Amino acid sequence: MVSFDIRKATFKSMKTASTFTSSVKSSSTSEKWRVRESIGRYGMLVIAGGAILSPIMLGLLAVLWGGKGPGSGETATASWRSLVLKGWVTEAVTLCSLVIQVCTSAQALICTSLAAATLLETTGVPLSRVAEFSTMRGANGGPWRVVYLMSRTSLRAFFSLQSVLMLVLFLGTLATQFVSTILVTDLDVSSITGSANHTRLNLTWSDEVEIYKPTVAQWTMKPTDYSTFGEVPSGINAEPNARGFSDTGNIRRIFTPLQHENRTKLHHYTGGAYGINTRVACASPVLTGQFEAIDPGSKPLPFLLTMMGNISYEATFANAGLDVPSLCADGVCLPSQFNCTMPTSGIPGRLGTYLCIPDLANVIDSENMAFFPDGRDSPVTPHSMVVLVTRNNGSFDDWSFVNSTSAIPDNPSRDGEWASWKLGENVKLDASICFSELLWDYSHVDVSSTHDTIEPTASFDPKTKVIDTTAVRTLLGVNPNATSPSDRQLLTINALDNTTTDSRLVRYLNGAINSGIYGIPELPSGVTINGDGASYGASTINPMFDYATELQDVLKTTNRPALAIQGMFTIMAMSLHYAQIVLADIEDDVSLTTAVSVTIPVRWTGLAISAGIVGANLVCIVAITVLFLLRTRFSKQGHFWHTIAQLVSERTVDILQASPESRDDHVAKEVLTGDPLVVIGRCKRTGRVQVLRKDDVENESV
Repeated sequence: MVSFDIRKATFKSMKTASTFTSSVKSSSTSEKWRVRESIGRYGMLVIAGGAILSPIMLGLLAVLWGGKGPGSGETATASWRSLVLKGWVTEAVTLCSLVIQVCTSAQALICTSLAAATLLETTGVPLSRVAEFSTMRGANGGPWRVVYLMSRTSLRAFFSLQSVLMLVLFLGTLATQFVSTILVTDLDVSSITGSANHTRLNLTWSDEVEIYKPTVAQWTMKPTDYSTFGEVPSGINAEPNARGFSDTGNIRRIFTPLQHENRTKLHHYTGGAYGINTRVACASPVLTGQFEAIDPGSKPLPFLLTMMGNISYEATFANAGLDVPSLCADGVCLPSQFNCTMPTSGIPGRLGTYLCIPDLANVIDSENMAFFPDGRDSPVTPHSMVVLVTRNNGSFDDWSFVNSTSAIPDNPSRDGEWASWKLGENVKLDASICFSELLWDYSHVDVSSTHDTIEPTASFDPKTKVIDTTAVRTLLGVNPNATSPSDRQLLTINALDNTTTDSRLVRYLNGAINSGIYGIPELPSGVTINGDGASYGASTINPMFDYATELQDVLKTTNRPALAIQGMFTIMAMSLHYAQIVLADIEDDVSLTTAVSVTIPVRWTGLAISAGIVGANLVCIVAITVLFLLRTRFSKQGHFWHTIAQLVSERTVDILQASPESRDDHVAKEVLTGDPLVVIGRCKRTGRVQVLRKDDVENESV
């Protein structure tokens, strides 16, 4: 290879070349380049286009992120729903991210040229790097090279405004390559309201469906459903009045004809549906009669404790401040005699609780075995189902004072709907008489929900060995901490019309729920239902823990037997309804809108970060462009001849002559005798735009 010394000797005659002046005179407007001439049409298009497109992409993403709106997307625009339901959200995010990446990368290349020009004409660069900075104005590999070169120059140069802007631009451009990944972190699978499905469902029974009267107590069968439902509240507070009368008012609950997997995702239903009207009123009873301790026979009990006597309805209603309603109608009367076994408390601190249904002989239609009570207008009717709720804290030892018989004292204390007796030394007995109304109907309904519903379960805790019915109480509206329909997982009833109580399935349900309470085809002479697992004694029916726990949970929480009984009967109604609706064989038109699992934005974090990255990039791009326009005079972005021509000066001619085949590092080591800061400027002596020593330029300006 020819050495640098030989090359310098060969081109020695050309040393004066740095003093030549161009014979081609610049136009009078050469020092007043317009934006189009200095940045170029392509550069203007990239900077302006990117500054417009990137915010537009962010705006489209923001529309996609916020397009769902409140609820489950049912109020979203048609375009948003179409995009989401077709599963194109990820593709849309990727496309918008790609546009942002392309715009940012193109802008970074243009801004690198502008920044290199600004550094050349203002801050200055080392002489060893002036050729690279000059050619960057025409073509470059991006902002990283500028950042790297300035970091090698000096600490002061690295922290100059232009260098800091390039560093931020480099980091922002790098970050935009991950915008798609960042945005995808906001996506997740969620449920939105799908499109309406008009179909037909089996809703009613034909005459071909055989009807069987329940012969097993519904109490003894585990509830099959704790289903969500629509509710028309009574607007009546179940708290007892000053005279101790508690009334839930008529509460109408509508059950959709769907099974569990469709109910929980139901967002809108229009069509036929069955519902039950329930109303329970309780008062402090006036009782006469006696307690008896009789031989338990084969039962492993010290004795069988019973309570028998009569209910004085006149005195009971008078104490409650009510007019005495008609006690008989259509040959049916409210039962006044009762003969029920009594529980004792089997666990210290717990109460023995029984539900006693008075003797129904001679007061009910034995052939139909149905009450058909209608409490929509009155809390007590001759058809009301009467339940005597009793609870006491006595053990068998505490009740031993009964011996054979003991009269029920006629001077109980009264607290709300409860009458209380102090018996023996330690026994406290509470009793409340309740009147229950249950009436099924069939209506055309329009119900909806803004979200997927969660149907509760009565879960067993093996540690505490207790069934937790809190979620069930919440569904039934017996939870003071969750009173809104949304908290209770209820459906909203938008319309309810064409109600009838005359259909084959309605008549069956009316009979079945009453027969299911007793569970026997023949009329009982008295039914006792065990209301607590801690009760110890003999009862006619020992219900599933679900019912007993719900009763105890509601009584413990509210002390309102009306709410407890209403809740138990609602659970029973749910199970009966969903067990029978599957037998329906006559179709009817319905409209179903269910939730669809789709990928949608569920957070705003990723979008906010992406917007911050793009925003910071745009600020840097604007700042770099403005600095270029204000502080440069001799650079044209994207053009090459001037980047080469401006390098020719008396300080660079030796380097240019001696390095046609040399590497940059060889030039810096073997050719340069020093590495001063230089700038591109107009030489006052020659009038040419060329490389000038920065110190000389500053001294000339002083």
